[in-house]
Amino acid sequence: MNPRRFLGGVALAVGVSTAAPAPAQSPEGGAPSSAVLVRSETHFRLYQRALLPGAYGAVVTEETAAPIVEYASVSALDVDAPWQKRSLDFELDVWGSATFGEAGSARRMDGDVQSANIRYHTGPVWLRLGRQSFAGGAARYARFDGASAGGTLPFGLGLEGYGGLRVLPRWAERPGYHQLGAAVEHLWRDPAALPDPKRQDYWLAGGRLYYDSPNVDAGVSIHEEHERAELAHRNLGLDLRADLSKRVSVGGAGVMEMDSSRIADARLFGQVTPVRELDLEAEVLHAEPSLFLSRQSVFSVFSTDAYEEAGGSFRLKLFRELNVIGNGFVELYSADDYGVRGEIGGRLSPGRTERTVLLITASRVIAPENGYRALRAAWRQRIALPLYSTLEVYNYFYDDAIRGYDTSGVYAGTLEWKFTRELSALWGSSFARTPYAASDLQTQLRLRYASGGLQ
Repeated sequence: MNPRRFLGGVALAVGVSTAAPAPAQSPEGGAPSSAVLVRSETHFRLYQRALLPGAYGAVVTEETAAPIVEYASVSALDVDAPWQKRSLDFELDVWGSATFGEAGSARRMDGDVQSANIRYHTGPVWLRLGRQSFAGGAARYARFDGASAGGTLPFGLGLEGYGGLRVLPRWAERPGYHQLGAAVEHLWRDPAALPDPKRQDYWLAGGRLYYDSPNVDAGVSIHEEHERAELAHRNLGLDLRADLSKRVSVGGAGVMEMDSSRIADARLFGQVTPVRELDLEAEVLHAEPSLFLSRQSVFSVFSTDAYEEAGGSFRLKLFRELNVIGNGFVELYSADDYGVRGEIGGRLSPGRTERTVLLITASRVIAPENGYRALRAAWRQRIALPLYSTLEVYNYFYDDAIRGYDTSGVYAGTLEWKFTRELSALWGSSFARTPYAASDLQTQLRLRYASGGLQ
């Protein structure tokens, strides 16, 4: 399809968020009693979509779809257990969708459970059972059905661990699904020939030992993950942060892929505040993103996308109303290929109430394949006490045209009315023109309610 052909979309979203009132004090005047938080958000969308031309310029038909997506969650904190007061936490997070019109390859009805678990805590020890997620250190991000536990040891030491069966994607068995980099690529055109996945062949486990104090935080972590009964990930992680003084901090973090004995990601940083009005930060980074792919992916054997990056950023408060920000980095991809990126901008807020906030930035990116200049402007205005508005403009100017386009633009705005402290309504719209959409128009309406002082 000609990329200059009109591609538009209209979206209507309505969200409602409710929360139990702020937890009341116990009759004895001690710690607060249990609290319950309930959230619900519903999105109504209407849009027309079409893929780019297929193989050899094959015509791809347009689809008009009207999906409705519901997100809902409920959590309860410090619930009384029969044997101990305020020792249980519950969490449930689900979503569901129904698509009207032309659903294409998507399911008409779909949904999943994001998390569903119970947590028991007593003193410095806790235990969580059910569907949950674990992030940080060697794990990066993992979602699984199983158990996790942890506790604080003496002298600031802590230990936590987890293990269980991986949560497989809801679309893993969808007809027509292609597994990127799968060793069974000769079966791509016949997904039904692939065996159904066995949950016991997809598991993970890991843990972290850490030290936490007011001036020093440090940890060492491990993570192992299997898919199809074969090794997918085996990582070792290290992290450290130290405050050398009130104005100087240093730290670093890294992940080693143990199967190949290579560094997947390593970062060192330093932060200095020489004067109260000026913050400085320097950073050095090494990354080899392919090492975060599963070892069962054929793409995991390639490591040509490793790169190093070094640079820094600053924030200068010239006046109470004006802040200047900037950053600059150099990327080294190989002996011959390098890149540069930098940004300079300012934030202006005249007056003491921040009724008006202006943000303007200019950036430059140079990369081996292409580069661009970018300008961003944002304006937030409190029109009246309950009425707020925002306007944002993004413009990109490419060094070399992409699909015949040498510029892109994104324009967005919102209007929010706060009826009360708990209830507000927001309407937003955006328009974009890019190398992949001659015109993209979206709009959204959101209604939010949050009681108990939660926003």
